[in-house]
Amino acid sequence: MRKLSSISCFVLCLILTSNTPLFQAHVQDLSDLTYMRTMEQSTCTTHHSQIHISEEEQDEAGNMLRVCGGTVAVAKCEGTCVSLLQPSARNPSGFVKDCRCCREAIMELKTIELKECFRSDGNRIYDSEGTMTIHLEEPAECACHECGH
Repeated sequence: MRKLSSISCFVLCLILTSNTPLFQAHVQDLSDLTYMRTMEQSTCTTHHSQIHISEEEQDEAGNMLRVCGGTVAVAKCEGTCVSLLQPSARNPSGFVKDCRCCREAIMELKTIELKECFRSDGNRIYDSEGTMTIHLEEPAECACHECGH
């Protein structure tokens, strides 16, 4: 590690204690980052969308007995989250990172009835086997979470 000479320390102390416009601008830049962080809004919310689902039913040998499908309405998480990266003398990497991602906060089980069923030969099924009930989880609530967790 290189040591500072007494002249360098004096100049550094003089710069840090003076009210030069350059130093004030630097302080202003950091406070602007904090101000921007508090003023920005996250837009992470639950949105409704439509997806096509198909589900196969197979016998013990793995042969397809029927396939059922349909277009269903499901919820999804979508939007932006306020994240921040700013310089830091205290952090070994030189930066403080606060990264946020829009993800599910609460999941709920949804029951879906697929009403378009077909046999393995391609013929549509109209009797009691003409529908299939499946269950899937969908987000009931979305929120900004720390990324990577």
